[in-house]
Formats: sequence, C-alpha cells, structure tokens
Amino acid sequence: MTELETIRRFYRLNSRMRRKYLRTLVALPREERLKDRGASFGSLQEIYVHVLDGLRWWFEFIPENRAEEASQYPAREMTPDQLAAVTDAVDRAVFQFLDKLVEDDLGAEIVLHYVEDGKAVDMRLPTSDLVWHMVEEELQHRGELNAILWQLGVEPPIGQIEDWNAAKSSTDYLK
Repeated sequence: MTELETIRRFYRLNSRMRRKYLRTLVALPREERLKDRGASFGSLQEIYVHVLDGLRWWFEFIPENRAEEASQYPAREMTPDQLAAVTDAVDRAVFQFLDKLVEDDLGAEIVLHYVEDGKAVDMRLPTSDLVWHMVEEELQHRGELNAILWQLGVEPPIGQIEDWNAAKSSTDYLK
C-alpha cells in the first residue's frame, strides 16, 4: 500500500467514525451537547464542529487560496440537520482534494497565505505534512470527545476493526 492509499484509507475511516460521533452527539439533549465542559472548545458540539472547521480550512480554503474568505461555522447555533449537512459538505471537500492527488503530490509544497493578528503570514509545508496533521488533529479531538462522553456515562463510538476494514472501500465514506 502506498502512502497516498494509506492516507485515503485513514480519511475514509475518520469520515466513517465522524458520522458515528455525530449520531451519538445528536442523540444527547441539546443542553448536554452545548454545556461548556471546560474542554478545548467548550462543549461536545463545539469540539465536533472545530474538527469540521479545521478540515474545511485546510482542504477547501487553503488549496483554493481563499483563506481570507474562511469563517467558522456557528457551532452553538447549529441544529442536528445542519451538523449533518455540514459534515457531508466537509467530507466532499476533503475527498475532492484527496481524490485529485497522485503520490508525487505528497512532497509538493503547499503555500498558505493568510492574515493572523493583523499580519500577513506565508507558511510552506509539504502536502503530506498537512494531511497527516489533520489525521492527528481529528484523533486528538475524538479522544477528548470520548473522555467527556465517558464522564456523562455515554459509551462513545470506539472504532473497531470492522470500521478499518470498511475504510478499504472508496465509496462508503458518506455513510
């Protein structure tokens, strides 16, 4: 398996798991989803949406050189239907980016142009660093969701070998 095939498989796995987490989160009462728990992004829903914002930033706005247009989703106001729609939209953006890549693209440099604290920033990084960083980012926040769900007495949707095996397919990520 090439590095690019492995990357795509991880993203299919994360997409599959993201949908399981979404189902778990929207099954909770709204006040439980939105209660500030002192986590990285406050509530369960805000953590979940932060992951979507990050994926959208890196896989939609940065490759299209549209960083200045980027905005964050209104995490606290989003309904379950809106969360599902945004999850689908983010997956489409991620896989549209990944599906275009060839193995040699992993070493190609992505140049980010954006403004931070009123200053223009140019950052350069290999495409492989970007895609692997976002795998790590999602796993980090998934662990955070797990800890909070366990504290609430809710069993999180821990990935199983069946999820990994299902991620071999390139067609089931939107399920």
